[in-house]
Amino acid sequence: MSYKPDFSEGAVAVPEAAIDACGDLLQFRLLCLICSDRTMCEADDSVIAERLLCTADEVRAAAEALRAAELIKPERKLSPSAQSKNLTGEEIAEIIEGDEGFRGFIDECENICGKVFTPTDMSKIVSLRKNLGFDGETIVLMFFYYAEKLDAVQKKLSVSYVEKAAYSLYNQGIRTYAQLQEYITQDKYRNSIKFKLRRLFGTGDREFTKKEQKFFDKWSFEWNMPFELIEYAFEEAVNQTGKPAIDYMSKILSSLHDEGITSVEEAEKRSKDNKSVARNSRYYSANKKTDKNKTSSFDSSEFFEDALRRSEEMLNNFERKD
Repeated sequence: MSYKPDFSEGAVAVPEAAIDACGDLLQFRLLCLICSDRTMCEADDSVIAERLLCTADEVRAAAEALRAAELIKPERKLSPSAQSKNLTGEEIAEIIEGDEGFRGFIDECENICGKVFTPTDMSKIVSLRKNLGFDGETIVLMFFYYAEKLDAVQKKLSVSYVEKAAYSLYNQGIRTYAQLQEYITQDKYRNSIKFKLRRLFGTGDREFTKKEQKFFDKWSFEWNMPFELIEYAFEEAVNQTGKPAIDYMSKILSSLHDEGITSVEEAEKRSKDNKSVARNSRYYSANKKTDKNKTSSFDSSEFFEDALRRSEEMLNNFERKD
């Protein structure tokens, strides 16, 4: 079969890697669009969605996939100081009226903060919707989560705090309600592990060193080692070295990870089996050495007896001849 492209309507140059790296048609269409029309590189997701006949969320998901495949460059980091400007009352009202239900979400955020928002507060929240594309439900979840987090340390939540957190989340690629839920789940898990590690190592309130944090992240999040195994490695390190040596612990956990061991019971059985093998190996080496010595002694004695017998025979034969 013959394949001949028709360039009568023009041509678009795209990265060659797109042949293998584009996961679906929408990703390829988005790549073609931004390569053919550079004004689309800075266009709002809703504008691109209208052009591609899809939703803004689908555009964002396709863009993330293209970034992951390194077909488009990572987004520049955004900050509140570079993006935010105080909107006028008319602008705020226009945005709220054009987004059905958004006023209700703002009311919910006011309830969480326990205060009526000022025009500056309203401007910041509306900007999260306008500039970052967060929907009302996602913004309310941010307020709820960070209010709960600050309440634990007896601090009050402010709109400015949420604004900074929202930009940080956005720069980490968190754009949707589902992504924020996953982030919160992981963040709570990380904090619980951090608390357990502090208690295990007795660090108190001091920050972990870079070396400690590197090892802790590797054990808990890269290798997904259960905390019970980290405690097991801690006890082994103390028993063998007299102190909770992190490097020694990491060697133990690395070995367990490589062997696919995920429970203390498996680790203890492995340790027991290794000790048994070591004892058998030492016993075999000792017996082999003993056997070798025995064999050597026997051969030597037999050799000298045989040599002595031949000497006597030769001497007797010589005397008879005389």
